Amino acid sequence: MSDNSLAVKVALDEGFYKEAGIDVEIIDFKGGAPSIQALVGGGIQYAIAAPEHVTRLNQRGVGAVVAFALQGTHTYALLTPANSAVKTFDDLKGKRIGITSAGSLTENLIRLQALDRGLDFGKDFEVLGVGVGAVQKAALDTGRIDAGMFGNIDSLQLTQEGYRIVYDWRSQRIPGLALLALKSYEDENPAIAEAIVKATLKGQRLVLENRDLTVSKLKELYPRYSDQTINAVADRLQKSLEPNGIFAREPYDKLQDELVLIEPGLEKVDYEIANPGTYLK
Repeated sequence: MSDNSLAVKVALDEGFYKEAGIDVEIIDFKGGAPSIQALVGGGIQYAIAAPEHVTRLNQRGVGAVVAFALQGTHTYALLTPANSAVKTFDDLKGKRIGITSAGSLTENLIRLQALDRGLDFGKDFEVLGVGVGAVQKAALDTGRIDAGMFGNIDSLQLTQEGYRIVYDWRSQRIPGLALLALKSYEDENPAIAEAIVKATLKGQRLVLENRDLTVSKLKELYPRYSDQTINAVADRLQKSLEPNGIFAREPYDKLQDELVLIEPGLEKVDYEIANPGTYLK
């Protein structure tokens, strides 16, 4: 659970899922890739993960869809300690970069930036999957990695503490986070699928419309963070969240174009197949 999936927490806490007759349990994973493994294996029915997993799963013959679009921007920035000699992405040659997990959005972003800068991923620098948030920070502080990938709220807090941003993806308008499901599950359970989507939409709209509630829920998620950070996150959510739960075609197509750049054998999935928006239109 993160700031960008706050709609799910709000829908849970405010009883929207229960009102719809759904018992929801939140299971935490160390990154998007492990949650996708659980989704495919049937351990969970919905995964909060990067939408590019839909393309990858369909390539493997696993029909997956965006059930609900949560965030329409990237959430990550690449940070180093204040005293680091690394100033730019190019300075990471010969260094170690921390990502959340292999196959995650954080890996994709590093691959794309390496391609743009003419660096060879995995050869010009080493990439380590070290987890999210506090464990990523611990790896950075102990020198296990030279730069680490942090989500929006961690990036805001750490920059207040003196850490420096090497590269920032957060302003890019591109699908960043979604509630993903297997198409077979939604086809077999249409009533549940509709209830989940509509309850999540109520949560998303409440996050966008009720700032006091949003700030309160963010403080519950991140009790150690300063009021300055919490308020900055609440401000960013107004720009990053998808108010209607659907990604627009152009940014979604851009997402897949970038994915094919780093995985040339990948076949893009038609926008309307990946984003059916069955219960949102």
